[in-house]
Amino acid sequence: FKEELLTMNATLISKEKTAVKLSFEVSAEVLEQGMAFAYNKHKNNLSLPGFRKGKVPRKLIEAQYGEGFFYEDAINHIFPDEYMAAVKELGLDVVSAPTLDIDYIQSGKGAKFICDVTVKPEVELGQYKGLEVEKVSAEVTDEDVMKELEKVQKQNARKIEVTDRAAQLGDVVNIDYLGSVDGVAFDGGKAEGFIEGFEDQIVGHNIGEEFDINVTFPEAYHAPELAGKAAVFAIKVNGITAKELPELNDAFAEDVSEFSTLDEYKADILAKLAAEKTEKAKQLQGDKLLDAAVANCKMEVPQVMYDNKIDSMMREFEENIVRQGLSMDVYYQYMGTNEETMRETFKDTSMKSVDARLMLEAIAKAENLVISDEDLDAEVIKYGESYGVDGKTMLDMIQEDDKNDLRQDMLVRAAMKVIEDNAVIKEA
Repeated sequence: FKEELLTMNATLISKEKTAVKLSFEVSAEVLEQGMAFAYNKHKNNLSLPGFRKGKVPRKLIEAQYGEGFFYEDAINHIFPDEYMAAVKELGLDVVSAPTLDIDYIQSGKGAKFICDVTVKPEVELGQYKGLEVEKVSAEVTDEDVMKELEKVQKQNARKIEVTDRAAQLGDVVNIDYLGSVDGVAFDGGKAEGFIEGFEDQIVGHNIGEEFDINVTFPEAYHAPELAGKAAVFAIKVNGITAKELPELNDAFAEDVSEFSTLDEYKADILAKLAAEKTEKAKQLQGDKLLDAAVANCKMEVPQVMYDNKIDSMMREFEENIVRQGLSMDVYYQYMGTNEETMRETFKDTSMKSVDARLMLEAIAKAENLVISDEDLDAEVIKYGESYGVDGKTMLDMIQEDDKNDLRQDMLVRAAMKVIEDNAVIKEA
């Protein structure tokens, strides 16, 4: 549909599904603030005969170069705040950057901007209460407990030097090696140990032995010049270290835990695994309910929302890579991939995430869910404490926009609880 709604300062010109055209005016006073900012930004680089740099009056510059000389910087200065005020005035939930046209701009008159933007789609909810889901088992077996015990057992293994036998799988073997392809040596690296067949050919050799092993680099190897090539490694075994596992008894339990007996330690492992499995089962059931509720919805999601989500996921992934001391370029080279391929891997996840969020926001509105200021403050305090920040300090630090985002997240979680609380859980 099309409509024109005149507000105090902004006008909704048209709205067709998620495509919106709006306009808003800025006063002569606001434009003047922008022009003054632009003049101050450039004045130290401007000169005219008879004036030193930084001392040329603005009126003379405008007379020489035209008033439009300062327009671009003036607009860049005033537009963001005025645009956001117009969007807020019209109550638009914008999900894209605006495309800008200028209707007019003139000192003493002000300016009028026309923008094209994309907004969130309308969501037609289907059934989200009374959905059926099969119960996911959270049973913990003796085998599960034993696996956890064995994991801790291996973590606490004692390393011993081996001198009376050959290398076996599971040993740590210290070697010198020199790799070559077609008789030409190449720079080695730690990754050579992960080439299929490398470790197997060291098994059975003793300390001091020198021998050759033959391997083929994977086709997707991170160094393109070696990918798929047959290589020979000259090996010398310098030392062998084996792991000796501690005995699973009361002494072991006392050494690795707060408990004095193995039975007490097992009981604690059982309780923790049960809690983890229960939480995981709840999550799996929730995911199935969410998928079912989304499937019952109707909405036309603009592609920009999926793209924005992929952008966010890419940024988060890059931050994790950087924290590990790598760069994305190095990661792409090592994994034999690129940015385009990586974005494609996030495609399905981004679509599911965006669709689910839109539906849950619609449920929150339909159910008239509200997050009180007290509950919001409690969540802010909890968030701060998770990062070691005092609650009062966190309340003072947090920006209003961040609080609004957090409130929206809490509404979404509350909407999910509506789905879960009204679901029918069937026994498997």
